[in-house]
Amino acid sequence: MIMAYRVLLIFLMLGANLIVAQTNDDLFVTGFNYVPGTSNSVGFQEANVAFDYSVDFKEGVLTNSLAYSNHKINYNSNEVLNESLLGIESFESVAYTLQFKKAISNGWGYLISASPSISSNFESSISFDDVIFNGAVIFSKMFINKKLNFGVVRNSSYGFSTPIPVVSIAGAINQKLTYSVGFPIIEFLYKVNTKNQFSLYAKPKGFYSNITNEIVVNIDDEVEKAQFNSIVSGLKYSHSIDDNWKVELDAAYQLKSDYELLDKNLNSVYEFKTKNNFSAGVSLKFNLLNDKS
Repeated sequence: MIMAYRVLLIFLMLGANLIVAQTNDDLFVTGFNYVPGTSNSVGFQEANVAFDYSVDFKEGVLTNSLAYSNHKINYNSNEVLNESLLGIESFESVAYTLQFKKAISNGWGYLISASPSISSNFESSISFDDVIFNGAVIFSKMFINKKLNFGVVRNSSYGFSTPIPVVSIAGAINQKLTYSVGFPIIEFLYKVNTKNQFSLYAKPKGFYSNITNEIVVNIDDEVEKAQFNSIVSGLKYSHSIDDNWKVELDAAYQLKSDYELLDKNLNSVYEFKTKNNFSAGVSLKFNLLNDKS
């Protein structure tokens, strides 16, 4: 199982490197986020790394992305399922995303993406049950000083197993303050200067993953999926170290959080005690093209 997982990861990275050899765009991002647990609530840790490569065509922009994430769960000592939780303390995912963005005419444009991923606790061999197909279809319309976006997205990193609608209005209040208001993300961005900026946001965050080992709950209910979803609101500070490197510090609070185990029909079998809590995160970004956007 471990060998197959490594082979898959190497294959995806080699594919991305072949793409990079044909382009000059290189973006690397790594980050860590921590939600502390308490004596009667679950805690979470998230680490991720992503590579993005874009190619400009006359027809539009093609972006290839490779991402890895790891979610670790800290169960409280009084959890009644503790004996059954061995093997589901850590979930990993590897995703490849192909995205195409194109401007049409009269201010209209669209974005489509497909993102197959493997997400599991990897306690046994990889199977089709570990595969998740994410993707998006987003249309946009530019006005004089605003942009309308609408469409649909399936993104398991939001903590949803089904597609959700997307609608937002984005624009600039002045040269320093911009905004994007809608669903599922709201964000206000303030640029202090060329090196420093702040953003105030509210967005969904979570994960959805397969469970490979058999876990029976409530005598005869077998769980096969784990799902965590939350709504977080926070403040992010971004500092450009130089033309290539940028560091971001993130402090947020969970407005809502749910962690549950699901059966094969995605019905909730067991819901853990979760309390809304503060979270802290840090990320590091490298851009080869000196893109400060």
